[in-house]
Amino acid sequence: PVKTFSIGFDESHFARQVATHLGTEHYEDILSVDKAADLLPEIATWLDEPLADASILPTFLLSRFARSEITVALGGDGGDEIFAGYPWYYAHKMAERYEKIPRFLRQNFFESIVNNLPTGTKNMPFDFMAKRFIKALANQDLVARHHSFFGSFTISEQENLLTDAVKSQNGADIYGEARRWLKTWDSDNLIDSGNAIDSDNVIERMLFLDMKFYLAENILTKIDRASMAVSLEVRSPFLDPRIAEFSASLPRDYKLNCNSAKFAFGNTGKFILKKAVAPLLPDSVTKRRKKGFVIPVAAWLKGKLNPLARDLLAPERIKKQGLFNPTFVNELLTEHEAGKANHFKTMWTLLIFQLWSDNFSPKD
Repeated sequence: PVKTFSIGFDESHFARQVATHLGTEHYEDILSVDKAADLLPEIATWLDEPLADASILPTFLLSRFARSEITVALGGDGGDEIFAGYPWYYAHKMAERYEKIPRFLRQNFFESIVNNLPTGTKNMPFDFMAKRFIKALANQDLVARHHSFFGSFTISEQENLLTDAVKSQNGADIYGEARRWLKTWDSDNLIDSGNAIDSDNVIERMLFLDMKFYLAENILTKIDRASMAVSLEVRSPFLDPRIAEFSASLPRDYKLNCNSAKFAFGNTGKFILKKAVAPLLPDSVTKRRKKGFVIPVAAWLKGKLNPLARDLLAPERIKKQGLFNPTFVNELLTEHEAGKANHFKTMWTLLIFQLWSDNFSPKD
């Protein structure tokens, strides 16, 4: 039989269901906070650049686990970028609808409610996503808005995080290359990017950007580093050029179905892909909301990983580097520890940068 492998937390029963349904020879392991704490320093030694995608931990463990049985594996990377599986594509469509609401209602009612939501303790809780959505809408530039939906920092956080010395030396537009690629896409598809465009084209444009940047520079880099660290070869069937070209030829609703009643619940991404595999998988899997390959970073940063974070992000260490504002970094960590805000993405990114810097920066 086909062999399947999963690294689990509390959701591993879904992988078990699929394995049982398909009759695969299934192997399962559990990622604990102790394993994560032990792995972090090791992972930093084989990352040539700081890569703040927390899923590299379970990806590495899964690769190592699978390598004990096989030498070549098939992965699902590319499906979200090709068939619009990520929630930020949904966010662009919601932004189009939200901005039709009168401004006074948005500011005095909706935004007031969102800003007063209690802080969730999990990764990607509702309040985190709602607050990030509101902050992202401050950016009328689509590239900056797109990054604010899912990136480690909002634009305002970047402003507060970097020291004046860094900002004075870095006058380049950090989104410049993305804008240039977008102009190429617009030209190829005969779109006037200077005019207001409907969200259908926004979604297609952002899919293109994610394939050029997020998929290539994050997702595939992550799987390559994690798998090759244990000599496992991972192939990605979704990245077959024929599949990518087929997806690019489809109307948006075949990928992100905005006309379905389920759209209101953010559960219509990868529409055609789910339809294609529906006869092969149980409903509990195909009708389940998307869940990324995430680990409970938010909780771990308040628990087992907190001493490491406190050490690497200590104000005196941050100040000596001269890159980040030590007061702002300390505020973020203190707020996260106290449960006043969920800064897991920001904290994790800074933590990984510090681990990487310790390994590769010139020593005094």
